[in-house]
Amino acid sequence: MEARQIKKRLYFAGLVGEIMEWFDFTVYGFFALVIASNFFPSEDHFVSVIATFAAFAIGFLMRPIGGLFFGYVGDIYGRKKVLTTSIFLMAFPSLVIALIPTYSTIGVFAPIILVFMRMLQGLSVGGEHTGSIIYLTELSSREDRAISAVIPFIGTVFGVLLGSLVGMSVFAIFSYESIVEWAWRIPFFLGVFVAMIGIMIRRYLPESYMPEENSIKTPPMVNIFKNHLAPFVKVFFLNLTFAVGFYTVFIYNPIWMQQFLHIKKDYSLEINSISLLINIVAMFFSSYLSNKVGRKPMLLFSTIMLTLFSYPLYAYMLSDNPLHTFIAQAIFAILIGIFMGVIGVVMVELFKKSVRMSAVGVAFNFSFAIFGGTAPMIATWLIHTTHDNLSLAWYLSLSSFISFLTVLTIKESYKKETLD
Repeated sequence: MEARQIKKRLYFAGLVGEIMEWFDFTVYGFFALVIASNFFPSEDHFVSVIATFAAFAIGFLMRPIGGLFFGYVGDIYGRKKVLTTSIFLMAFPSLVIALIPTYSTIGVFAPIILVFMRMLQGLSVGGEHTGSIIYLTELSSREDRAISAVIPFIGTVFGVLLGSLVGMSVFAIFSYESIVEWAWRIPFFLGVFVAMIGIMIRRYLPESYMPEENSIKTPPMVNIFKNHLAPFVKVFFLNLTFAVGFYTVFIYNPIWMQQFLHIKKDYSLEINSISLLINIVAMFFSSYLSNKVGRKPMLLFSTIMLTLFSYPLYAYMLSDNPLHTFIAQAIFAILIGIFMGVIGVVMVELFKKSVRMSAVGVAFNFSFAIFGGTAPMIATWLIHTTHDNLSLAWYLSLSSFISFLTVLTIKESYKKETLD
């Protein structure tokens, strides 16, 4: 098989897993208000929404455990085992969520089962995303590393975009009563179908790294804390921009538009969908440019711009002109896309192969567990307690500033000929 065909197959395999992963997480966020009424009924609407986003966050809290488990598997037994197992473990919970009865039918068991499935999904996602980044990057040359590392992020956005489009279609086709009753389940069935495609493709992938038998005498995480703690901590803080920015802008903002800008649901999803396409373009541009001028300039530019302009952009959204909302969302998409275009390859280039999957998996997923999965819930809480619709902007700005300070401490790595 030609090298170009092999590369296409590898990229497609990486895309499918990421699309499935983030499609499922996205539709949960987009149908949060419906899920709240079906699984967490309460006389106080705020309590229902918070409970729903808490279940969303629980999936993220499981991600570091998944990163630890799958990181160990990837560093000790090879990368391929991680990718073939993680996608299967994402499909099963999606099927269960699509079939589970609601609170009105089985009572408290409904939210318990839902939360347990979210935990299982979070566990599998802990290995999927960083596993794909590392796997694709390790099979690439220096010239292709940045593009290869960005493929899983492209899959992330395609998954969110597909979730947005499916959500928009469901709201356009069905009445709200039908959606609450049964139509919200359709996206979760579609997620299972996507996963089946990924499972079939990944069975035939080559291996990117297989340690020699008995070559690793120290557990990866012990090695990391002894010899690689500084880059491990840097990966954690670098990803604050990605974690808070992505889940605030692309997951929470559509709900924010509906509640505080009184924009219709279908139009808010349209704005989000177009912004996600812009985000993909920005990622490709940033990834390509990083091979010319370096990784750090891309990270520095995106983080400082988000630090300075998050509040002005949200304030601009509050005008009565829907075009202003779209423009601000598009600018957010560009800035976050520039960051996403290089953060993957930077994480991979920071570590040796023998600890790479554990280090990146645990640090990345800890950052997302603490700051990503909780972003919609924190945004809701900030607005509710401060009575200021713009208070979420300060959270995004602060997170980006911390990432900016962290970028200043890393070395430029785009000229590295080999990863080890």
